[in-house]
Amino acid sequence: MGRTLAGLLLLLCGLPALSWSADEALVTRLKNERACKKCDFQYTDWQGVDLSGVDVSGAFFLKCRMNGVKLTDGRLVWSNLEMAELIEADLSRADLTGADLRQSNLTRAKFTKAYLYGANMAGAKAVEADFSDAFLKGINLTGADLRSSNFKGANLERAVLTDVLLDGAIWTDGKICAAKSKGECR
Repeated sequence: MGRTLAGLLLLLCGLPALSWSADEALVTRLKNERACKKCDFQYTDWQGVDLSGVDVSGAFFLKCRMNGVKLTDGRLVWSNLEMAELIEADLSRADLTGADLRQSNLTRAKFTKAYLYGANMAGAKAVEADFSDAFLKGINLTGADLRSSNFKGANLERAVLTDVLLDGAIWTDGKICAAKSKGECR
């Protein structure tokens, strides 16, 4: 009853209702067409869906549940994934140039060989995430929780690391960051 009333109030106020469910027709269309640029997917549930190789550049995934989603080799250029849940998601070799991942939960997500040039991950939680061999040049990681994450072989040139938690992270050179490493690997 409460959720129905809340949804009705949001609709009456002109705001989108929280559906939290994957639209099977949309998922099928996206898998068949392999692209949906600048689409609005906010508040949807994509948990466990395989979208490998799909181009969703410029798409809006605000607060989406994408736990376990597979977006390997996908294109998410300038996509908005702010406050999304991407726990254990696989974004290996994905192009996330300029993507907005602020305050997203990326715990144990895989970004192996992903391209995140100029992406914004400020305030994100990416504990135990795998960024090995990823291109992270110019990424904003301000205030991100990256404890125990793997950055071996990653390019972090010009990355913003202000207040980043790096305890136990594997750094670009294979060194393990000491406890209380904040803003730099010690």
